[in-house]
Amino acid sequence: MKRKIALLVMLIFSLVGCKNNKNTSVDIPQGGTKLTDVEKLVTGNQRFLDEKSIHPHQNKESVLENQDGQKPFAVVVTCSDSRVSPEIVFDQGIGDLFVIRNAGNLISDIDLGSIEYAVEHLDSKLIVVLGHTECGAIKAYINDKNGSYKNHFNHIDDIVETISNEDEEIEADKKTPKASNYLGAIDANIKHSVKLIEDNKIVKEHHVKVIAMRYDVHTGKVSQL
Repeated sequence: MKRKIALLVMLIFSLVGCKNNKNTSVDIPQGGTKLTDVEKLVTGNQRFLDEKSIHPHQNKESVLENQDGQKPFAVVVTCSDSRVSPEIVFDQGIGDLFVIRNAGNLISDIDLGSIEYAVEHLDSKLIVVLGHTECGAIKAYINDKNGSYKNHFNHIDDIVETISNEDEEIEADKKTPKASNYLGAIDANIKHSVKLIEDNKIVKEHHVKVIAMRYDVHTGKVSQL
């Protein structure tokens, strides 16, 4: 009987320990050195790749901790593509990331306003533009051989036109025709969005770090450009 009670107590402590692991800080790994904001994303993606995600801040306790305000450590501008979920691929949770999404991870005045809010009012110090492979917006741009977007039959044409007018895309196309430079077109689009954000007055004034990243939908890996 005593043996059964002891085993039961051990099981309870084990379950409590597992629950607490969901709430433990992932900012300070073994070794005691605090991670930078970029390192938090990189190590989170590695956990995701290794199938060792810890799903931090994904519980009711985190909901309550953030109910009166938020302090996301990073802004992520990414595509609306259902295969690209920042909180999952970076292994983050509630209150960690301020995510802005649209087809092609483009930057409009509204997106810049959202970024300014995160920088000025939430004190985020890192902005990531996260593009990805197999991007439908980039494929539409590449397959538009005759400038048909100029007819504006639908709003998708607006997306294609925006990408077509990006200086980085024009330069990339001059070096290697876009039809045979799919990855180059993806990266050029990411870098264009990065440049627009870097040139923003509020981003400059708050000395925010802006970086370009690409997610591979075939592997789950995020690479910094």
